[in-house]
Amino acid sequence: MAVAFQDYYEILGVSRTATEEEIKKAYRKLARKYHPDVNPGDKAAEEQFKKINEAYEVLSDKEKRQKYDRFGENWKTGQQFTPPPEWGPTPGGGSYTFTTGPEGDFSEFFQQFFGPGMGFGANTQRRRPGFSTRGSDVEAELPVTIEEAFHGSQKQFTIRRGDGTTKTYKVRIPEHSFAGKQIRLAGQGEPGTSTSGDLILTLVYQNHPYYDIDGFDLYREIGVAAWEAVLGAKIPMETLDGNVRLTIPAGAENGLKLRLAGRGLYRTNGSRGDLYAVVDIRVPDHVDSTERELWEKLRDSSKFDPRA
Repeated sequence: MAVAFQDYYEILGVSRTATEEEIKKAYRKLARKYHPDVNPGDKAAEEQFKKINEAYEVLSDKEKRQKYDRFGENWKTGQQFTPPPEWGPTPGGGSYTFTTGPEGDFSEFFQQFFGPGMGFGANTQRRRPGFSTRGSDVEAELPVTIEEAFHGSQKQFTIRRGDGTTKTYKVRIPEHSFAGKQIRLAGQGEPGTSTSGDLILTLVYQNHPYYDIDGFDLYREIGVAAWEAVLGAKIPMETLDGNVRLTIPAGAENGLKLRLAGRGLYRTNGSRGDLYAVVDIRVPDHVDSTERELWEKLRDSSKFDPRA
């Protein structure tokens, strides 16, 4: 069942004038709350997680956000692809849409958003009467999580052609894959008079609720209590390779980047980028009477001046 449209700003709980940073913070807070790993088997949480990602995909992209602000629910109309006249007709109908997931059960947004420009571009051939030709290759982007690329996985997706026909595929993502890696499905492109072309899938990373991606490096905020920052601590941290004990040095400041070499994403040559833990010093939202008394004692006895 398609997910009914809902205002993206409302989904993330931000104003229409929210900054990029405010949108990112709101997305991460909600994504952590509704992430399937945190809510196993909870269908309502799964649907909310899809809505959150849908909203963030649009509002985190400057161009798409401008279209959304202008056209609202019909913002995708401004994103339709029209080939220039000199291209001529595209064999086999030309336009494609793309769904992913176990049953292809995504909203209309996902049916049209993923795989932009799909079906136009590579190896378009002009056919001549009486000649035997190979069909055109079709290129598409296949969105994957960094975990799916890192550990390997199987993806199911459906392509809907311009003539309304659909076809569902299952493809294996090899472990240690990376954004930009191409997977070729032989004979699954445009039909020709002799042989069909290929379907070429290029892997692209989806947004992640915990990690920022910069090339092959990963950045992850790690919550640190005020006393851990002052005194130093060893705290647990999840990585793509499993859990580690991260050392927080005494006197750590907010925003400090701690580098874990070689724990980032895979490169084309098999080496890996780095993982950076970004210290995010947090204070409790509420304290009981005992805690308040301790904080007051610290306030009265400390010589620290944060504004010096």
